[in-house]
Amino acid sequence: MQQDQMFNAFTEQARSFYQPMRKFNALMLDQMSKVAEYQMDAAKRYTETGIERARAATEVKDAEGLGEFSNRQLETVTELSQQMMDDSMKLAEMGNEMRTQLEHAYSDAGKQGAGSFGGAGNSGTGKSASAGSAATSAPASSKPASASSRAKQG
Repeated sequence: MQQDQMFNAFTEQARSFYQPMRKFNALMLDQMSKVAEYQMDAAKRYTETGIERARAATEVKDAEGLGEFSNRQLETVTELSQQMMDDSMKLAEMGNEMRTQLEHAYSDAGKQGAGSFGGAGNSGTGKSASAGSAATSAPASSKPASASSRAKQG
């Protein structure tokens, strides 16, 4: 009888210990799926634009057609630049959303850990939350800086 109670208590502690990890994994998989889907859609748009412009290039037959093609190329580059900026902003939003969800999950895990393990889970969770938010927010803020530095160099 006592062994059954100990085993049940151990099983319950293990279940409550691993529950936050399952939640984190589900969040990560969901986010990876959203980002991958968005990137595949963006790649499809860019590929279709490239193919469209290549077809347009094959239809140039004279100087007037070349002028029209060149003008449309400039418009396309402008549109693509704007689309890339929009895509970058959307990916940054997705990253911020993920950071917020992870912060909530860390907070919930810390509260749950404090109740189950006498506060031991809380101090470790605080470190993870700040490290996770720094890791998530740093790439979003460093990308525009590196892009602008490349523009200055080139």
